[in-house]
Amino acid sequence: MMIEEIVNSSYPLCLQINRQKKHTSLVLYKKRVVSIGFNHFKSHPKAKELGYTFDEMHSELDAYRKIPKQFLGKKLILVNARFNKFGHMRMSKPCSVCESWCKELFHKIYYTTDDGICRLEY
Repeated sequence: MMIEEIVNSSYPLCLQINRQKKHTSLVLYKKRVVSIGFNHFKSHPKAKELGYTFDEMHSELDAYRKIPKQFLGKKLILVNARFNKFGHMRMSKPCSVCESWCKELFHKIYYTTDDGICRLEY
């Protein structure tokens, strides 16, 4: 499955999120989605431990905590997507807190922008 297909398949998931900025994070292993995370106002102890400023969970952390144990330590790919209500892609680059720990855990990171899909270089 191509990254573009994964991003497009996340659009209906984004619409289900009950907040203005609708971020979805998908974790892939060998072109298969193994975890899906959403941003929400609910907090998690790991969020405070990592240094998030606000009492909420980002989609990256939500997706990470849902990864089945047999996939941890594998070459995982993170795909972040955000869409507006018209179906246009919007910026979903991981914040600086997410980016720091995601770089250590994910083999590749992709995210949507207003102009398309980018890969985080590191």
